[in-house]
Amino acid sequence: MILYVDSENKVRAVNSTTDTSLTPLYVDENNESFPFKGWSIAKICCYMVNVSDGVVTMMTPYVDSRCLEFVDQMGHQIDGITPYTETKTAYYNESEKTFYGVPEGNIEVFFDNYNGQYTISKVVDRVTVAFDKLTQQTNITISVR
Repeated sequence: MILYVDSENKVRAVNSTTDTSLTPLYVDENNESFPFKGWSIAKICCYMVNVSDGVVTMMTPYVDSRCLEFVDQMGHQIDGITPYTETKTAYYNESEKTFYGVPEGNIEVFFDNYNGQYTISKVVDRVTVAFDKLTQQTNITISVR
């Protein structure tokens, strides 16, 4: 998991963001002391954290702690209806792009600058979108519901 924090170490995004002012912190989800198991993204974003070598060494809420369970309930509802999306840039002469860590579900593919044929293959959590060799750069977005 990647936590994106601001200058005060407040978590502002989880796993992806377009905000380049945030600092990414990798947290090992397989570590036995991983504190966020079962938490919604919304609840995680209520905390300030310190991370060292993939382990959360300090965490404290920066919102009123009486609101955390309500935030978590609402966050789980939002997480349940929000599709997983990821975008990658495909460059001139490329003919496939692979996405990793993709959850189960129905996959949709969107190109911003390509109108040809394409195929999708999935192996475990890896999705490969194959297409004709590109004559110009395009962004490929996958969405999983």
